[in-house]
Amino acid sequence: MSNRGASHRSGEDRISSLPDHLLCQILSNLPTKNAVTSSILSTRWRNIWLSIPILDIDIVDVTTFVTFASRFLDFSKDSCLHKLKLSFGREDVDMCTIKPWIEDAFKRKIQHLEVDSRVDEMIDMLPLTFYLSETLVSLRLHFVLLHRFVFVSLPYLKVMHLEDNIYNDDDTLENLISSCPVLEDLTIVRSVDETTVKVLRVRSQSLNSLKLVLDSSKCWYNDDSDDWEVIIDAPRLAYLSLKDDQSMSFVISNLGSSAKVDINVSFNVSDIWELEDWFERSNVGKLLTGLSSVRDMTISGKTLKILCHYLKDEPMPQYRNMARLQAKFYICDLDMLPCVLESCPNLKSLVLKLKGVMENEEEISLSSSVPKCLLSSLENVEIRSYKDGYGAEIKLSKYFLENSLVLKEFKLFMDCDNEQESLLVRELSTFQRCSSACQVNVVRFER
Repeated sequence: MSNRGASHRSGEDRISSLPDHLLCQILSNLPTKNAVTSSILSTRWRNIWLSIPILDIDIVDVTTFVTFASRFLDFSKDSCLHKLKLSFGREDVDMCTIKPWIEDAFKRKIQHLEVDSRVDEMIDMLPLTFYLSETLVSLRLHFVLLHRFVFVSLPYLKVMHLEDNIYNDDDTLENLISSCPVLEDLTIVRSVDETTVKVLRVRSQSLNSLKLVLDSSKCWYNDDSDDWEVIIDAPRLAYLSLKDDQSMSFVISNLGSSAKVDINVSFNVSDIWELEDWFERSNVGKLLTGLSSVRDMTISGKTLKILCHYLKDEPMPQYRNMARLQAKFYICDLDMLPCVLESCPNLKSLVLKLKGVMENEEEISLSSSVPKCLLSSLENVEIRSYKDGYGAEIKLSKYFLENSLVLKEFKLFMDCDNEQESLLVRELSTFQRCSSACQVNVVRFER
């Protein structure tokens, strides 16, 4: 205790006594602007920041940036620049001045590149060396112009996040993806405008995770055409997330048998409550067939509403690998639930999130025939209702408790007060249980 007290009183700077490589590691966790300010601490810190392998800069003034960046590169001529993160927030940023410096930075074997443009006009800043980088491992671009080149090669790129970028044509993006032979994680966020990719093709033999986002509600441009399409061929895909209210067609092939998918698409339907006669049902069938090998599926209320409309006239394919299903059901469509469950003969876990209200007891008419999964595989059921009172959830609870032969756990999540919770528990206890081993729980939660 006395030694530590003496060190404290003497003002000993233990951090400054650390070796340079540890100090560089500490500064690497800070934005470059903050790391530079460490130079005023003492002569020991004056040049430490020049040795960090990361540049994280928000460019406000081009002249200041180029002067600073040139000093950084001149000081560390023989070192690698592992990560370069640039942000643009001003309209008057001159890319002609910055682009040569970025090209020089690429010669330092950049492994991670992030460019975040927050200006109204797209940024043209990627040098030719970017398209032929032999060191790039991760890439994140926002509102950047990507040119089409005859030859693109990114042999070590594993992670790519592309958001609202500008492409010369649809082939430019397809080419970029196919030129990454070890790509594992891909995210593409598109906007609805005249310069985006309408036909999105993702073909990869290495891809493990894919997230595609297209939200037209955030865009000022309106396009009612039916030529928006998504084509996916990725046999090693383990996770797929589709959030797209613009594309009409989704063609998925070679999806892995253990894949987990999160689906929120509306096939360019503007009003799911007023589906017209011309609605192209075959597009729903193509998506369902493409997903028929998945193991775990989460499906949105909007997508399920369209699916229920489809199931009135068309059969649903069998999902024999499906072990878990999470679905948001409108109460008025619950009569289609047995049909959905019948297509999942080996389902083990089911999560139902209810939407809407039940107008009367006759609104829900569940089929008397019991789906196979309730008799042989369904072990866990969870029902969530986000409204006061109860009605549909009671009918569903009765259905599962009285028909599920191997059910182990049943949970009912309700937005209710203490009195309603007591009534629920009492009513559920009156239902006959097909599985004597089933544990029943009511969980009360607040919005």
